[in-house]
Amino acid sequence: MRDIFTWLCGKNIIPCAVFRDGIEYQVNALFKNFLATTNSAVQKKMKSLIKKSQSQLTTPLSQSFKYDVWQALAAISIKQDDSIYTMLLLEPNSSLVEHITTFLRVVSSSPVMIINKKAEILYCNKPEFGKLERTHPQQWERIKKIVQKNFTKRITFQEDLLIYDRLYHITAIHEYDDFLIIFKDITTQKLAEERYQQLRIFGLRFSLLERIMDALTEERTDLRRIGKIIYEETRKVVPIDTFYFALIDDDFIVIEYGINQGTEITGLKIKRGHVGLSNYVIDKGEFTYIPNTKTARLDPYKPMAITKGETRYIWSYVGIPLKIGAKIVGAASFQKRAANAFTQSHLAFFELIGKEISVAIRMRALFDELEAQRLRYKEIAMKDPLTGCYTRYYFAEYFDRFQGIIERKGGEICFVMVDVDNFKSINDRFGHIVGDTVIKEIGNLLMKNVRKMDLVVRYGGDEFLLMFPYVTFRRAESIMQRISKKVSELNIPECDEKITLSYGISVYDGSKSLEEILKIADEHMYKGKKEARV
Repeated sequence: MRDIFTWLCGKNIIPCAVFRDGIEYQVNALFKNFLATTNSAVQKKMKSLIKKSQSQLTTPLSQSFKYDVWQALAAISIKQDDSIYTMLLLEPNSSLVEHITTFLRVVSSSPVMIINKKAEILYCNKPEFGKLERTHPQQWERIKKIVQKNFTKRITFQEDLLIYDRLYHITAIHEYDDFLIIFKDITTQKLAEERYQQLRIFGLRFSLLERIMDALTEERTDLRRIGKIIYEETRKVVPIDTFYFALIDDDFIVIEYGINQGTEITGLKIKRGHVGLSNYVIDKGEFTYIPNTKTARLDPYKPMAITKGETRYIWSYVGIPLKIGAKIVGAASFQKRAANAFTQSHLAFFELIGKEISVAIRMRALFDELEAQRLRYKEIAMKDPLTGCYTRYYFAEYFDRFQGIIERKGGEICFVMVDVDNFKSINDRFGHIVGDTVIKEIGNLLMKNVRKMDLVVRYGGDEFLLMFPYVTFRRAESIMQRISKKVSELNIPECDEKITLSYGISVYDGSKSLEEILKIADEHMYKGKKEARV
């Protein structure tokens, strides 16, 4: 048996020592380290246990204590060759043994702590974290409350806490009578996640603006469709439960498009007054962020539940006034059922969307005004009998009316002068009837590929003039590239010559006369025609 004691002591598996007649006989390196760091109280317990074990031969004895990661001393004594040999073993903390793999993996790089249900620190590998009760009392109280609350549930809990100006992800593993707590530094990871989120929001801005602009350049500005685009794109990167935008209609605010917790609320009416936060936003005329609707004091305004019982919960609320010029015409809102749900990046993004909604509303108002004017001129409208395009006379009348709108409300118009390439050659080779067919087909194609508010004019011979209100130069260029491609794909049986267009673009913003703008477009068209020949 003595030989077994000696063999086990020679293995550095666990701290152990062999005493002969109460005197140190053999000690392994782990136990030596323990003896070098232990205090006198523990050494007294050790001597007492040896003496007791010598009086109870072959009986395993144990003496509990709390020191570093160790929780007990175990002893057993035997008599051999007129001497008594006593083996001492250190018993580690049971939680540490249970999670030894996790412990060994993180102990060299992360703060690790073992605490009991009284929140007493049994072990901590980082001295500064052993002082949390003094240096970070709020964080320590949070850890204590969670430990004490979950002690009987025997579960693992996780939480993020700011300690020593670093963000730590805390994992507390409950086993036996203690908690093994691991502090993982996630500061760099969190910053990277936030930067990634900001980049996603930044990228979404461009994606969303492009989709909105495409919707704005269609035949009619469909506010419901634009609202749906905003809701779908926003939810990809920003947590929202509710989105809507609404317009003032006499004594009501009417939701043009809205989604509340997955249910569409388009058409819902909110009476003007002091009920509902949209009334507050409209009356104040300011971007509004309420991080907690339960604590907000907006008297005499009161939140309104869209569906029954919603006001029982805490909401984060963003409200944006919608304007046409200086006039407030409605409000948009983004909401999340939680406190402090939105970051500064989110708020900046919401403000940008509010401006785009205002542009869409303005475009619809403009379209309605232009449509009314177009109906007024319908009886006197003159169209080219061959192509069905408007004549230069109608263009002059239409532009005079539109020019007044531009001067009052601002904006710009893109003009495009279009010419059929080699049209004289087509007439000479195939005759004027085929030439007329070519002009007619091109006129029809142009009218099918523009909005109702745009104008296609048969300017003369094989020339057309296109008028694009509130379209940028870049957008006009994109439209013309698409139209040119479709013209090149025209199939006219009587004409086996490929048909192509030359065009020139100019922008009218009121700083130059219409004649000057059309001359610039004409010059650009002929310049393009010459470059194409080269």
